[in-house]
Amino acid sequence: MSYKVRQAVRDDVEAMIHMQLTMAWETEELKLDEDTLRRGMTLPFERPGVADYYVVEEVESRQVVAMLMTTQEWSDWRAGSIMWVQSVYVTPDHRRRGLFRLMYEHLRKLVETSDYYQGIRLYVETENANAMATYRSMGMEVEHYHMMKWMKGSF
Repeated sequence: MSYKVRQAVRDDVEAMIHMQLTMAWETEELKLDEDTLRRGMTLPFERPGVADYYVVEEVESRQVVAMLMTTQEWSDWRAGSIMWVQSVYVTPDHRRRGLFRLMYEHLRKLVETSDYYQGIRLYVETENANAMATYRSMGMEVEHYHMMKWMKGSF
């Protein structure tokens, strides 16, 4: 099979919603509110700069089989933004085919050719050794920070 990475378009939202509902359940046994998720995934298409979605499309069928979202963190120390990778999902029948690597390499090229972006970060569940090994194999390294949070919602 042949795959290509592209920036998502509004027509991809329904497929991406299904992926995010599935991912939340697979990874954290969370049942997300679909209406809230739909609003959250539609807003970036209405307000550029909020987030960007990228999808992997199987070329022959044109089916979206993987996705991720990026957001930006401004770094005054670097006078540029750090691209944060979030909401990564690959459909089960397309896993172990290098699709995350394909998406990551696409983003890395964007960063390497940009004066604005200075790097890529992501967060990973501390128990997810397989994901950490994958990220290390692509040249990423463990940060010396811990994540902290306060949220209005329940998760």
